[in-house]
Amino acid sequence: MEKTCPITKILNYLSKKWTLLILRELYNNGTKRFNDLIRDMKNISPRTLSKRLKELEKLELVSKKRFNEIPPRVEYSLTNKGKELIKCFKHLDIWTRKFNVN
Repeated sequence: MEKTCPITKILNYLSKKWTLLILRELYNNGTKRFNDLIRDMKNISPRTLSKRLKELEKLELVSKKRFNEIPPRVEYSLTNKGKELIKCFKHLDIWTRKFNVN
């Protein structure tokens, strides 16, 4: 069985539509509820957002916190692993600016 390169694997997830934007939204604005993400990200469908959040949870980049309240409340936030990933993108941003990559 052929092993997939770990970088290729993570890039396959991150290159899906909306994934990086969800990470950025949680990084820039902190913990958010599902409907807040829908509202603030505009054109993302609830189905797509739900799917991407589940993928990000599986990768342990986003955590989901459930509150025992009525009505039920769920909040999403970046994990430490997710915050570390954002740092990688900041370095990539510096690199693109340094070498004038368009």
